[in-house]
Amino acid sequence: MQMKTNVKNKEKGFTLLEVLIALAVLSISMLGVYSLLNMSLDTVSYAKDKMFVIEQGYNRISQQINYPKKAFEETEEIDGVTVKYTYKRESVGLPMVEKVILTVSTNKAETFFVYYEQKAFGQ
Repeated sequence: MQMKTNVKNKEKGFTLLEVLIALAVLSISMLGVYSLLNMSLDTVSYAKDKMFVIEQGYNRISQQINYPKKAFEETEEIDGVTVKYTYKRESVGLPMVEKVILTVSTNKAETFFVYYEQKAFGQ
């Protein structure tokens, strides 16, 4: 006895519509990954600029403390970057002590430092 088997010759695979939908979903998810990567690179660049400004501020404060009578430039060029220093001095109500606010800035970042100096006698 011979049995007939009903075998259909059916090709297995994806339709064009399924491939297009998969590509659209992949494209949208890759756009999200690209946005995160771009934001991360911007943050790293800003952090690098901010660290440069902080380093220059510490250097300037060290110079001011170690050489108090020397006049330093208010702007200087360091590795092709123009760094601007701005000082604001305030009285704190204590004799011979003043508060100094140093602002250090470039075209990409800015920070400020607060420290206290002893006024020269007679000022």
